[in-house]
Amino acid sequence: MKAPSLKPSSIAGRLLMFSGIFVTLALAVAAIVLWLALKTVVREQVDQRLDIQIGALAGAVTRDAEGRIALSTPLDAPPFDRPSSGWYWQIDDGRQRLTSRSLMNGTIDAPPPRQDLRHVLMGMPTSGSGGDRGRGPLYLRQAVRSIDGMTLTITATAPVIALVGPALRALFWLVPCMLLLGLVLMAGTLWQIRFGLRPLKSMAANIDAINRGERARLPDEATVELAPLALKTNTLQATNEERLAATRIQFANLAHGLKTPVASLLLALDEQNDPQGALRGLAARIDNRIKHHLAAARRVMASSDNVASTDVAVSVADLHRAIGQIHAERKIAFDTDIAQGLRVACDESDVEEMLGNLIDNAFKWASSRVTLRARRDGPIARITIEDDGPGIPADRLDAVLLPGVREDEHVPGNGFGLSIVNELAGLYGGSLVLEANGAVGLRSVLCLPLVVRSAG
Repeated sequence: MKAPSLKPSSIAGRLLMFSGIFVTLALAVAAIVLWLALKTVVREQVDQRLDIQIGALAGAVTRDAEGRIALSTPLDAPPFDRPSSGWYWQIDDGRQRLTSRSLMNGTIDAPPPRQDLRHVLMGMPTSGSGGDRGRGPLYLRQAVRSIDGMTLTITATAPVIALVGPALRALFWLVPCMLLLGLVLMAGTLWQIRFGLRPLKSMAANIDAINRGERARLPDEATVELAPLALKTNTLQATNEERLAATRIQFANLAHGLKTPVASLLLALDEQNDPQGALRGLAARIDNRIKHHLAAARRVMASSDNVASTDVAVSVADLHRAIGQIHAERKIAFDTDIAQGLRVACDESDVEEMLGNLIDNAFKWASSRVTLRARRDGPIARITIEDDGPGIPADRLDAVLLPGVREDEHVPGNGFGLSIVNELAGLYGGSLVLEANGAVGLRSVLCLPLVVRSAG
């Protein structure tokens, strides 16, 4: 199946563009949320580590005999033992400071801790930011504790990179995965668009089949959203067919009501009753105008998107039932050999008029048998009708195609049947040829255009 157009003016293009924007925004929001979540998790881990260090320092602080603060046990375990690492601790009583080995006798630049009632009562550390004498920004946790009558400010710090580094490393793998997810989502969206628009493509194919004459109506649509459209399209098709049928009937009435009297008038006028030729000229002009307008109308219908299509076998069967009853007393055998599925691009009423005239003529003149064969010959259908009657002299085969010309005045008719067949066939780009059928009989060869079926 042909892929749908992805131009912005197409439905598929609009859906894909909207999905692309939506997926991009969704992934961007997801990336921001994940970044914030990772930072929060990392910060909580750093807070826990620093709070444990603060608690350990608070538990190890003692006062010596001289009133100086000291630690009862060393607390410079990793990472607080790495010089200038940003992992520091500091205890300050206002007069004296104890610092971690990693500070290398330096001090932490930190604002006074923000203390509210909850932090004061529970001794909970607070967060803040500071520095280490110009060596880099620090993230710090501070707590104020009262120990043995001393008010101590205990500070533990971590480098800022400890907060963002793990999150950045996680995003280093997460971002490519999200991009891959975005591509997978877009591929899924494209497949979804193709699957979702398949009923529309199927409906378009069925409409093309109607235009080619292969279908009469759209099938019942299973898709809920398209079912009303299919129903309205079928209703419109039925309405157009009714209007077209009414128009064709009007033109048929015009043809039978005007052509025959005008042709008879032309035959009746001669030099004796119209010595100046004025009436003959006027009648000829009327006849030409009638032919011109009928031909123009059929050309418009033949060139429209609603291409006519007629099943030859069905039309022949209908005509045989009607004509066979008219000539039932003569017991004429009628043999047919029609290619399966043979359809011509002509209106059904015109096909019946052409074949009806030819079959009726064959039954009139046949002695015992009429044979009809229809075959495909390239882009045309070749329909041959043979009878075993007396036939027509070779020098008269072309003349009998003229309006009003009759080969035998004793046989009922007006001499316009073959001329009408010849004219109708020409209007559809076909032809009618009369030939001798061997030693006796007549062969009529009617060529009409086949219905063109698309390759898809």
